[in-house]
Amino acid sequence: MRNRKWLFVCAAALFSFTAYTQLTFADRQESTDSTEQTIQTSDSSTIQSSDETVDSSTVDSSEEPKIAEDDQIVKQTIHVQKIISSEQLDNQGHEKQEGVNGAKFSVYDVSDILQKMDVKDLTTDQIESQLKDRVKKLSSDQLKLVSNGETKTIDQQTGVFEFSVEVQANQKQAYYIVNESSPENISNSEDILLLTPVSDKNGEFLKDVWIYPKSEASQPKEEVKKIVSTGVKKNFFENCWYFVTHLFSRD
Repeated sequence: MRNRKWLFVCAAALFSFTAYTQLTFADRQESTDSTEQTIQTSDSSTIQSSDETVDSSTVDSSEEPKIAEDDQIVKQTIHVQKIISSEQLDNQGHEKQEGVNGAKFSVYDVSDILQKMDVKDLTTDQIESQLKDRVKKLSSDQLKLVSNGETKTIDQQTGVFEFSVEVQANQKQAYYIVNESSPENISNSEDILLLTPVSDKNGEFLKDVWIYPKSEASQPKEEVKKIVSTGVKKNFFENCWYFVTHLFSRD
């Protein structure tokens, strides 16, 4: 009887130990799985973050860099309107300005001459004046022609000749504008030296630049007619004799 009780106790103890061992192993396995899942989640987050960083860097680098102000290309349209003063007055009592169509203009690029000059401490007006004096001494064959044409009516403005220029913001370009010929009885305008790009008083570059070279209109010359006498010129006595003979011949 005692042997049976002892055997029952041993069996119960063995069963309890086995159950305890299985429960402990299950807890450890669950803890291990949880840890691996946490590590995997962490790695996934790291990879995703790294991918996002690379993508962001790629997008930024594909954007075109902004052009620096000094390297900016300035495009300007130069409008040359040849005008003359009319004897008529406008509503404000000023002389009316009339555009002249049919005047021929040539534009020369003289920037290479400008680059050879010492323009330090010189104003824009001084540079234009000195450069103009140098260019005047040269013939048209020695200059670089970039545009030419005649004045015409553009957008209801008479006497307009246009040309376009492109120049870097930090580099001056010089253009010599010459009035080659004009319609009859109208004088040619004074030559113009223009430095571009042209800006306003606030330093902002202009899109359209207007220049107004003035001319003078002269009255057409009157044709002088000479009367030439024909025949033989007679002296006083011959005229008297001619008068007397014709007087008696009538009787």
